[in-house]
Amino acid sequence: MTLFAASKTRSAGTVALICAAGLATLAIANQVAARRAERRHPPKGSFLVVDGVRLHYSDQGEGHPVVLIHGNAVTGDDWNTSGVAELLLRTHRVIIFDRPGFGYSERPRGRMWTAAQQAELLHKALQQLGVERPVVVSHSWGTLVALALAVRHQADTAGLVLLSGYYFWTLRPDVLLVVPGALPVLGDVLRFTISPLLGWLQPAVFTLGRIDAVSSDVR
Repeated sequence: MTLFAASKTRSAGTVALICAAGLATLAIANQVAARRAERRHPPKGSFLVVDGVRLHYSDQGEGHPVVLIHGNAVTGDDWNTSGVAELLLRTHRVIIFDRPGFGYSERPRGRMWTAAQQAELLHKALQQLGVERPVVVSHSWGTLVALALAVRHQADTAGLVLLSGYYFWTLRPDVLLVVPGALPVLGDVLRFTISPLLGWLQPAVFTLGRIDAVSSDVR
């Protein structure tokens, strides 16, 4: 091995060690932040286990049941902060789930979680809770789950309300950005290191975008 090759190998090793140390630091920081967030915002609902999956949900109110299914990048509590659940609770029984892998609901490893599979899981959960023929209200990507639920269990679904749904596959930049997180091994590394950091930065980016838009309108 030449002196140049040896030097290049040492440099590559040094870079790899620095990257590994940086990822380890991020992982520790993210774990600490996650534990702090969970202490500040403990689960408000209850839990049930369906096919080995621990689901977090809330079940409140009286009247004809309404099931609320959230979209991506949020949890079931989005229906509370938006005020939708509060309005419905005046006249309905309202059931809200954290979809598998969101909020306090578990997502088992080693299997895909398509909209159809999530629909089957929620259908079994509703049966456990004794919920009969609910109206299913869903938002964004959650509309795919609601549609799958209605198609597979039409007799058990009283109706659908689909809000800003995503129904057909299209080539979207945001989809390409999240694909690495769905890959084995790489997805696990990203989940504990870089992905939370990007999640923290996202609101700031959106805020700057809104400020720029307002500034453009003023000009």
